[in-house]
Amino acid sequence: MKYLKKNDISKLTRKSVIYLLATALCEFGIACYYTARLGTDPISVFVEGVSFHCDLTVGEISTICNIILGILLFFFDRERFGFGTFLMILTAGPLIDLFYGLLLRCFPPEATMLGIRIAILVTGILTYAFGLGWTILCDIGVGPFSFPPLFLTKVFHIDLKYTQILTDAIFFAIGFFLGGVYGLGTVLSVLLTGPLMTFFMKYSEPLIRKIEQS
Repeated sequence: MKYLKKNDISKLTRKSVIYLLATALCEFGIACYYTARLGTDPISVFVEGVSFHCDLTVGEISTICNIILGILLFFFDRERFGFGTFLMILTAGPLIDLFYGLLLRCFPPEATMLGIRIAILVTGILTYAFGLGWTILCDIGVGPFSFPPLFLTKVFHIDLKYTQILTDAIFFAIGFFLGGVYGLGTVLSVLLTGPLMTFFMKYSEPLIRKIEQS
């Protein structure tokens, strides 16, 4: 693999640090969705909906989905499968739990005003989109749930922001019909994640490339 060549170890290390930071931002964003209690992201709605129809926990279903999408990523878009894919699978769940626990201590549901919850939701929308974009820019392997929009972009040559909206809408629709809990935050996530993600990617790419070459 090109990322394991001896002369690329330093670059891989820098990219891995950025990737972990980006993953942390993604999962912090998801934790904000949960803390705000105004509707989770579409993937969480999907996972929760599936959990209502099988004898598995949300965490177990999420892991299974990650594995299935990771396999599809390997076979159908192998150039985007890499070290980062494993980092995302291994760290996503624990980071969500960590951030959610910390946020609940700071903003207990019964004592948090609506205005603060809205601010937390906005923070979640922004950090999730920003982190998601950076995991793609790092180019060391995308997260499994990034595979569907990226694959559609590759096959149909459609802008990533639109394929992200489409796949988020599909996850939301399936989760909705399976009984997943949704809200304003879910709708905003469907509509805004793709455009915000590509916006952040556009203006962050020069910084990422500069760090790579330093």
